[in-house]
Amino acid sequence: MADRMFPASERAPLECDVDVFNGCKVLSSGLDHAPHDFSKLLSDSVSLWKAEGRTSVWLFIPNDKADLIPIALKQGFDYHHAKPGNAALIKWLPEDTKSMIPLAPFTRVGVGAVIFNSRDELLCVQECNGPLRGLGIWKIPTGSADPGENIGRAAEREVWEETGVQTAFHKVLLIRHRYPSPTSTCDLYFVCALHLKSDEDKELVVDETELDAAKWVSYKDYLAQPCWGDTSTMARVYREEIHPTIGAYRSGEFQGLTRVVGDATDAKYGNHCVYKPCAAPVRPITRLASLFRPLSALRRLVRL
Repeated sequence: MADRMFPASERAPLECDVDVFNGCKVLSSGLDHAPHDFSKLLSDSVSLWKAEGRTSVWLFIPNDKADLIPIALKQGFDYHHAKPGNAALIKWLPEDTKSMIPLAPFTRVGVGAVIFNSRDELLCVQECNGPLRGLGIWKIPTGSADPGENIGRAAEREVWEETGVQTAFHKVLLIRHRYPSPTSTCDLYFVCALHLKSDEDKELVVDETELDAAKWVSYKDYLAQPCWGDTSTMARVYREEIHPTIGAYRSGEFQGLTRVVGDATDAKYGNHCVYKPCAAPVRPITRLASLFRPLSALRRLVRL
C-alpha cells in the first residue's frame, strides 16, 4: 500500500522529518543545542508547524540529552514511551480535536509450552523467581516473547533456554488475555503445543537463574496438584479453560491453530505471522457416504 506523503517543512528552526500522518519528528541534530537555545528553537518551530497544519511533534531524546526533557514538558509535551537509551515525547497540535496519537504499547506477549513425551509425561518446571517461588508447584515452561520474535519461536526459545530441550512449534491451543487494571500492563498469553526434537531421555539442563528444577511429570500427577483447586482466578482459568484444552489436544480431539507464515525470509508475506484453524479432517464415514450418493440417485430414477 502506498503511503500518503505530506510536504516537508523547510522553514522551521529545528529540522524534522514529516511522517505519513503529517506529524513532525525532530531530527537528532536539532537536539544538539544548549538548553536555553533549544527552548527558543522548539517554541518557534512548534508555532510554525502549527501554522502549517501539522498534526503532532515528536521528540526522541537520548539519555545524554535528558536535560532537554523539562523544557519540552513546560511547552506542553508529554511522555509517550521510553526505551533503553531514549524517551519519546509527543505534543498534539490541533486545538479543536482530541489527540489521535495511539497510546504506547500496554500489552506484554507471553507464551506457555505444552510438550508431551511418548510416556504421556508433560515437561514441567519449578520457578526460582516470581509468584510461584518456593511453592513446589510444577507448571509448564513460560516466558515472554522478545521484540521481532513470533509466538512459536518464543515458545521454542523459552523451552531451550530453561531446560535444554529442543522443540518445534506445532499449534496454538489457547489465548488468554489478562487486563488487571487500567494502570497495569495487560498480558496476552499464548499456550502453544510443541513437538519434541531432542531425545526424550536426554538429561534436562536447568537454567538456575530462572528455575529450581525441571522434570517430566505424568499428566495425571500434574493435574492432581492441590494448587489447581485453589479459588484464585488464575487457578480457575487453568482448571476450567486451559487444562481442558490441553486435555483435548492430548487426546486428539482439538486441532488448534497452525502457523502458515512466519518471518522476514518468507518471500510472499515477509515478517507477517498468521495463525489460523487447521483444516478439519474428513471423517471416513462421510467419505464413504459420498461414494454412495450417485448410486442412490440412480435407484430413485429407476423407481420412476
